[in-house]
Order: sequence, then structure tokens, then C-alpha cells
Amino acid sequence: MRDRANIQPAHGNLESFDGIAGRMLPIERLEREKGRLLETYMAAKPYPHLVVDGLWDSEVLTRIISEFPRKSQRDWVSYETTHELKQTSRGLFGLSPFTQLFMMEVCSPRFLRVLGEITGHQDLVADPLFHGGGLHESFRGGWLNLHTDWRQHPMLPLARRLNMIIYLNKDWDPAWGGAIELWNPGATEAGAKTDCLFNRTLIFPTTDTSLHGFPGPIACPENVTRKSISLFYWTMDESAVKTAQNINFLPGKKETQMKALLRSFVPPILFKAKGKLNQALKKS
Repeated sequence: MRDRANIQPAHGNLESFDGIAGRMLPIERLEREKGRLLETYMAAKPYPHLVVDGLWDSEVLTRIISEFPRKSQRDWVSYETTHELKQTSRGLFGLSPFTQLFMMEVCSPRFLRVLGEITGHQDLVADPLFHGGGLHESFRGGWLNLHTDWRQHPMLPLARRLNMIIYLNKDWDPAWGGAIELWNPGATEAGAKTDCLFNRTLIFPTTDTSLHGFPGPIACPENVTRKSISLFYWTMDESAVKTAQNINFLPGKKETQMKALLRSFVPPILFKAKGKLNQALKKS
């Protein structure tokens, strides 16, 4: 087991698991500040949420970025619909051992306990399948329309209670967009916005009224992407499988609606051909 703990990634001589695993979780800071964090979480508008900067060891997140799977070398889920344009990992599948370890640590009993104390949720549990969670990435032009999330696990007796997003975007210019917006149903403007900056963490509840998304297409350079880690937290619910619900999107902005409409008239094979052509031109 000792040898396995010292496996090095293929991205250079980075610090071993033994040297960095103990710094993965900010348990001491969370324990020290949990009273204040709970007050901030509950008082936030338009619904309870928490934004924390610099929560994680920057070297831990930097290593996850360095091992982020390249688009051409991964089997991810692509969402190209009228409501979203992004890619997500299939849970932990295909991620580096270090990233997998981090994902499991943030679902460990000690982290679940303090997270529950900060958000007022008791008896939080983790999803062993990481369904819908993992690494997320959006490219130039990507968007995610305002929506409320699915709240029941499709395969396990679990009810989803919390979302946690950790942003991995160094040197991100807020002018590029990508800020996540939190809305109340029926509101005419966002109740809160937060830019997707490196080592910024957003925690918010999964309810039928917690609308969120980044509905405008991001305008980052072609060689820059919007990256994040997405975690979901649950409680036991024996009826969850029977009452599972799909994601619920609101109508998108005019610019994204038009883009989605145009895409609907073009066969998917042409988009794949375009992608291959772009790759060939970049190599030439």
C-alpha cells in the first residue's frame, strides 16, 4: 500500500501523495469559522449560499489543474442542447489518482460533518457513484441556462441537498463572463453573482427554487476554458428512486436561444467534422 501511495503523475516531479494528502481538507479552518460561516450562509440572498475564497491549499488545486484531462484524451459527457454547452467527466472515471483522492476526501465523514454544521443539514452522505459530479469544463461560447437541479438520485435512495463548486480558473478575466448567477423564481434580475475565480468555492442548497446558471455565452480566448470541480451532497431517502426528477431549465437568453436554434438545423456529424478540421489547422 505504501508504494501505491507514492505513485507519481505523468506531469512531472510533483509532490507525492504522502506529502500533500494531509493538506487536502481545510478542516481546522472550517471548524474555527463554522459559526460565522453558518450565519453568513443562512443570511445570504436570494437564498442561503456561501462564497469562500482561498479555502483550499492552492498547491492541491494547481496539481488538479495540471492533471486535468485534455479534451482529445478523455471520454466525457458532452451537453450541447438548447439549455447548455459544456462537458463533464463521468464521475471519477478517467481522472488522475490525485484528483480521485481529492474527490473522495471532500466526501469523507469528517468533511461531511463540518459541512453539515455550516449549512444546517444533518446526516449528509456522499454518492459513491459521483453521479453528475466530477470535473466540468466549458469552452468559448459555452453557457448554462438558469435552472433548478434534479433532487433525487436516479439509482440510489438518496435526496440531493447541497451543491459545492470549486473553481479552477487562474487569471480569469471577469469580463469574459462565466459568473454564476443565483435567482429567485419570478425575479427580474439575479439576486447574487459570483465570478468563477481560482480557489473560489460556492456552496448552495438543491431545492425546487434555487435557480442558478451562467446564461450568457462566455467570451474567453480560444485557448482558455472555464474549469470547475462539482460536488453534490445527499441525505438518505428511501422514496428517492421512485420520485426522481429531471433538471428544470428556464428559457435562455436570446443570444443562446438563437445559437441553439441554429445548431438544431445542423447534423451532429458536421460539428464533429468542424472540430477535427480545427484541430488539423492548429497542428499545421
